[in-house]
Amino acid sequence: MNTAFPHSYTWEELAEGPGSGSLHHYYYPGASMKGGRDGILIEVRPEFSRPWLGTFAFGEITPKGVSGVFTMPNPHQLCVVARGAGYVVAADDPTSWQPVRASPIIDVRPIPAHDIIVFAEYIRLIAYGRAGIRWETKRLSWDSLRITEVSDACIKGEFWDIRCESMETFSVDLTTGMHQGGIQEPL
Repeated sequence: MNTAFPHSYTWEELAEGPGSGSLHHYYYPGASMKGGRDGILIEVRPEFSRPWLGTFAFGEITPKGVSGVFTMPNPHQLCVVARGAGYVVAADDPTSWQPVRASPIIDVRPIPAHDIIVFAEYIRLIAYGRAGIRWETKRLSWDSLRITEVSDACIKGEFWDIRCESMETFSVDLTTGMHQGGIQEPL
């Protein structure tokens, strides 16, 4: 669980649902109350509304996808990542949700100094701010992108470049999402 940003709710990951059906139970994707797939089960307790349960379906693309619960730059939202599948949900309105536009998610980096949270997939990065997507990089790698450093100004990473059979690097500006290095695709 990562609480890098201020938030207006608490949560607890549960091994199993409480009996008696006392809380509304939503299944993601879809925010359905009729059931869904296996995933991470959490109880969310918003500051000014009723607690609820959420089951967030595991991603199916890779077993290497990360899992976790993250606060978001918007203090009323939370993000659950379940084996690479990400969901952003309004804590006080569990029917208001969206999938994270990165799949599978292989790394998550909250960066409070820039009021963003960055999601990494195999080939690019995408940053969410308070109002949603702040920036999205162009393709940085062919595959297997890895973040190596986060500074006040940028995210640095590396990847295996199949063209020259060597490790190559990239740097992404945290304000704009513009990058140096990485693969250079023809225009």
